[in-house]
Amino acid sequence: MARRSSPARRTHRALAERLLQMSDADLARLRLQREHQPAMAAFIDAVVGRVVLPGDAGYDQDRQESNPAFQAYPIAIVYCEVDEDVLLCLKLAQHLKVPFVVRSGGHSTAGYSVVTDGIVIDMSTFDYVLVDSDSRTVRVGPGAKFDKLNGALNPTGLHVPSGECGDVCVGGFVQGGGYGYTSRMYGIQCDSVAAFRVMLADGRVVVADAQNEHQSLHWALQGGTGGNFGVLLEVTYRLVPLPSVWAWSIQWDAADAAAVLLELQARYMRQGAAPNLGMTVNLGFHEGRQVLLAQGMWAGSRSDGLAAVESLMSFPSAQLLVDASGPYGTMDKLLDTQPYAIPDPPPGSKEDKRAGYIATPLGLADWQAVVAYAATAPNPNNTLIIEPYGGAINQVPRLATAFIHRDVDMDIFVDVFWVQDADRNAARAWLDGFMKLLQPHLNGHVYQNYPHAGLADFAQAYWGEALPRLQKVKRHYDPGNVFSFPQSVPLA
Repeated sequence: MARRSSPARRTHRALAERLLQMSDADLARLRLQREHQPAMAAFIDAVVGRVVLPGDAGYDQDRQESNPAFQAYPIAIVYCEVDEDVLLCLKLAQHLKVPFVVRSGGHSTAGYSVVTDGIVIDMSTFDYVLVDSDSRTVRVGPGAKFDKLNGALNPTGLHVPSGECGDVCVGGFVQGGGYGYTSRMYGIQCDSVAAFRVMLADGRVVVADAQNEHQSLHWALQGGTGGNFGVLLEVTYRLVPLPSVWAWSIQWDAADAAAVLLELQARYMRQGAAPNLGMTVNLGFHEGRQVLLAQGMWAGSRSDGLAAVESLMSFPSAQLLVDASGPYGTMDKLLDTQPYAIPDPPPGSKEDKRAGYIATPLGLADWQAVVAYAATAPNPNNTLIIEPYGGAINQVPRLATAFIHRDVDMDIFVDVFWVQDADRNAARAWLDGFMKLLQPHLNGHVYQNYPHAGLADFAQAYWGEALPRLQKVKRHYDPGNVFSFPQSVPLA
């Protein structure tokens, strides 16, 4: 039978040929120079994955981060299918002397998942979950979403802490730490990593674990933040048995909110509550009125879970909105899709977010001030969110990983939204005011998975006393600072 080229190869060849025939004006539109034309055409013909250029159908969708507040225009978006695609991307970026970013899910809160006049190395097609129940491990591609990871683990009765949003991918999340409903019981997600498989700037692929010659890289990738040391190709997690959890959600009126927040900090974080109990807490609006909402999971039976939240249910306005048991992945999806007391912002909303850590107790008056300020939100979708720490998170020594945020009560952050650009300044002014109110209670550190481009001294905020060791690892594995972006680990 006569051999015919595959449709994918024909598509690549046609794109490469079109690029070679472009005029200077067309190349300028692609932000390319004439001398770059042959290298780019050869690259397109060589990669296995799909390449999207400016002007291609779907370019505006492919370049878009999850948050439309960020608008960037890369010269190419490459959906890598195999390791060699990643290597070719790194070589092309260095040959063209243009920046690049590595993207898994595109959820960077500072917009670092896309770049103007550079290359997006998209890892979303490294999308697989390989469970080994016998060894209680799972190998996961960086592009796997948490809905896929949880769904694959559901029938096994095994678990690794994961994010609450099903659309977030593994790659960026784990390298920044990774907080979830079960982190108080099993730790931050990076604490469960057995090994990382990583491509370095020189194209070498190494496996970093806690025992081999790359144990310093293993340490750095546990909280050192993605895009600093290499391209994550795969992560292997250790799994724990967790056949069922009790999912719950409680709502309170604004009149009880400050007292409930006081109770939460006193008895449901570093003190009091068993580590089996994990949650997030939202202060926002429902049907025009201010409410406080906590939702989470208890790793155990419904009856024990109800006993664990008894003091929270004792407040006059407490309503139990969600009360269900089942596999973790099913319950996580339920909490995300259940009619939600605090509604999601409308489609197309733009977002800004600021975060910090609280390690000292707030008094009732402090929490009342927080509730009162939150009530002045210019947009009813604006919300304050608390992620309680304690339990297994705080039992890990502070410098055992690059994730140093151990001795705290909570991560606290404020989300603001707007649809029309005319409302952006008011949203950000309100956000600045909220952070000024919280400032006396913050310890100066920030969860690196909630980066903010305007953060002063970001290196100390994200990594603190782990920074010198991170810099040493950076100099060893990326001495040329190939992996660089506005808030990457500085060489010096």
